Amino acid sequence: MSSYKKSAMPDYLLEIGTEELPAGQINEAQAKFEQLIGDTLTQNSLSFDSVKAMSTPRRLVVVVRGVQGKQETSSKRVKGPPVKACFDAAGKPTPQASGFAGKHQLTVEQLEREEVGGVEHVFANVTVIGKPAEEVLQNSAPGIIGQLPFERPMRWGAKDMKFSRPIRWIVSLLDDKVVEFEIEGLKSGRITQGHRILSPGDISLKNPGEYQEKLKGAKVLVDPAERKKVIEEGVLRKAQELGGNARKLGGSLLDEVVNLTEWPAPIVGEFETQYLELPDTLIETIMVHHQRYFPIEKKDSKNDDNNLLQYFITISNNDRKEAEASIKQGNERVIRARLADGKFFYFDDQKTKMSERKEALSQLTFQEGLGSYGEKVERLVGLAGILVDTLNLDDNVAMCLERTAELCKLDLVSNLVRELPELQGYVGSWYAKREGEPPAIVTAISSHYAPRHTEDSIPEDTVGQLTSAIDKLDNVVGLFALGKKPTGSSDPYALRRQAQGLVDILIDGLVGKALNISALVDHLLDKFEPKLINSKRGFKKEEIKNDINEFIIQRLKSRLLERGKRREIIDAVMGAKDPLSNVSDLLERLACIEALAATEEGLSLFRIGVRVGKIVSKGAGSKVDPALFSEDAEKALWTKFSKEVDAVLSESNKDGVTKTKDRAEYEKMLRLISKVVPETDAFFEKVLVNDKDDKKRENRQALLNSINKHFAEVADFPKLQPIIPGGQA
Repeated sequence: MSSYKKSAMPDYLLEIGTEELPAGQINEAQAKFEQLIGDTLTQNSLSFDSVKAMSTPRRLVVVVRGVQGKQETSSKRVKGPPVKACFDAAGKPTPQASGFAGKHQLTVEQLEREEVGGVEHVFANVTVIGKPAEEVLQNSAPGIIGQLPFERPMRWGAKDMKFSRPIRWIVSLLDDKVVEFEIEGLKSGRITQGHRILSPGDISLKNPGEYQEKLKGAKVLVDPAERKKVIEEGVLRKAQELGGNARKLGGSLLDEVVNLTEWPAPIVGEFETQYLELPDTLIETIMVHHQRYFPIEKKDSKNDDNNLLQYFITISNNDRKEAEASIKQGNERVIRARLADGKFFYFDDQKTKMSERKEALSQLTFQEGLGSYGEKVERLVGLAGILVDTLNLDDNVAMCLERTAELCKLDLVSNLVRELPELQGYVGSWYAKREGEPPAIVTAISSHYAPRHTEDSIPEDTVGQLTSAIDKLDNVVGLFALGKKPTGSSDPYALRRQAQGLVDILIDGLVGKALNISALVDHLLDKFEPKLINSKRGFKKEEIKNDINEFIIQRLKSRLLERGKRREIIDAVMGAKDPLSNVSDLLERLACIEALAATEEGLSLFRIGVRVGKIVSKGAGSKVDPALFSEDAEKALWTKFSKEVDAVLSESNKDGVTKTKDRAEYEKMLRLISKVVPETDAFFEKVLVNDKDDKKRENRQALLNSINKHFAEVADFPKLQPIIPGGQA
């Protein structure tokens, strides 16, 4: 007997039954389904208690609890045409008046007059009769279904509507009543379907309240959270029985398996121990990426390789005991064949030294129009040399970086990577290790692709971080130069992910390393120009460079905002210098301004910095002539500034070399400038900067410019005005 209790407000169920949907697209469609239903009810002035979307591979579902049964009747006042356009000289209604009145089901006599902005208009008082929820849902549901997002929606059969997979049934129930509508000849009703194998056939629903329980009885867990829990508990239990721990029990694999099953059941499979001599990552890639299996590792596993047990757990969509043996056997047969291929390629590849693969790499196209991977390696080696020359790397790091740049792409022409592209980088590191390359190079070859996906982290090693940075930058610059930058939601070359990876490496990994990304972009564009100068698109270097820099800066700014940095401070420090000329320096200046913004002394200094920055003229000179000062306030400011601030700061740079500063040094510099805050306030109060006398005006501008150049070394201070209490400088 159903436990469903009818409340004062009805519940609504909308289920779209389909052929099996792509697992990777279900979560987005489910979330959008929930949003669209909620937005539609809200926009139509129908309140509700809650809305929840659910899904399985064969259905997308939304359940709305406590839907308002009917819209409230309301009235509104609608403005019409001017009175003079509605009546002729004799006072008779014109067609405009009749049309406006008729549109709102009124007579001309029922229209009212009101003056708006000095012009008299007619107005209609309109009563809007509230529609029943059933009517609103009936009219809205087809459009909602048509808006669900899928990567490649298609037309099926003779139907015009596009959807990810053919729609087989639609359930649409408002309490116990069918909300009738039709899509491409398919009518909504109260009939759903159970599990395709375990409980096939029609299931008639009386109301939304019995939906989940009835489907559970038909071997379908509609709620993905419930299926996820069943899978997690089952995998953990099986792993413990095997004396091991389950790997990959979180993240994308679990989400995908949840969306591949309606009635999940874990089954243990086994393979020969001979395959355990292969690297764990190779075995795991075959299991996870190709078979959607959960690998099992030893309970006392360490960070080194060969920690897997000879077992795996697959999630079946069938819990029948009589089917378990055949499911197990079938999966074991598949994994053994794949492992056998992997083993063959792994050892066969090693018959060819990495250095002997350079010729083959030169035959492998990097990107049509940009040459081969051999040419890409030449660019990476060149970039590595620039970093060695500019970053003052120690000899070992320098050697490892240049060697890694030479070797990091050679595994792309190995048989194992051709068979399993997900292993690029890993394969190169395994072969480099067997050939006796230093550990730092072995690690960097593997890590330089990181972060490989959204759940991945940046490389932990310095050589890997540097190699990853130049590799990602080469990809971004080359494809932008080729005219293949992302547009809208389209990003087929994953350039957004690569640019974000570059930014994360710069701000989280290479702290203290003064990489000049802008200079590297310039260098790479010079390398690409001969290939593209005669292309149909042409080659507009400055335009391409600006697009690339803006693309990277947007991701840098977004990441800083995500981490709680204030937008005004970000804009100010980015506005002072090219943000990509030295991201590490930008972070130091950002930290300095943040620290000062938390103090009264700092805010007082900001006020002066804002005022000086706003009044100083562009192109103002910095050569001050004290003999031209006529006011005591300007004399006092110049005397104190030149002796106690400018002289001290100039002394620190007397060798003519601008040294990279850290946060403490920037703070020290600004606190030194704060010595002249009283004199600067007095100067602005008593001295007319833009005097009519040209010489006085230019001399006072030069004085302010001498002060502003020190402010501008840290930030564009006028952009800090919004964070000053009261917003006044």
